[in-house]
Amino acid sequence: MAEKYEIPRAPRGLLARGKQLWRELHTVYDFTEAPEKMAILEEACRTADVAKRLQEIVDAADEIRVRGSQGQPVAMPELLELRQYRALMVQLLKALGCPDDEDTLTRSELGKLGAAARWRN
Repeated sequence: MAEKYEIPRAPRGLLARGKQLWRELHTVYDFTEAPEKMAILEEACRTADVAKRLQEIVDAADEIRVRGSQGQPVAMPELLELRQYRALMVQLLKALGCPDDEDTLTRSELGKLGAAARWRN
């Protein structure tokens, strides 16, 4: 009988979105043997928290344009920061090396590969 994997406690300071991401990724992947991935995951969770807070600010704003130093309309700073945090989030999640849907073969694809291997021998 396989042992039940216990999700490690989320790092201190994570907010709701960060804790949710921590639980979701630990539900699917086991990072216990990879401390470097645990550090990356923690940063991804903190990034998720900041992105959620920035999104709330953007959502609450009446306009996403503000006046710049010369009175010209410019994008609100939180919108630009949100874009950067989302890009960082993607980089951190990729750095974890978790397989995505493109890396996962379907049963049909596995069957075709097996058949091709049998015919080669």
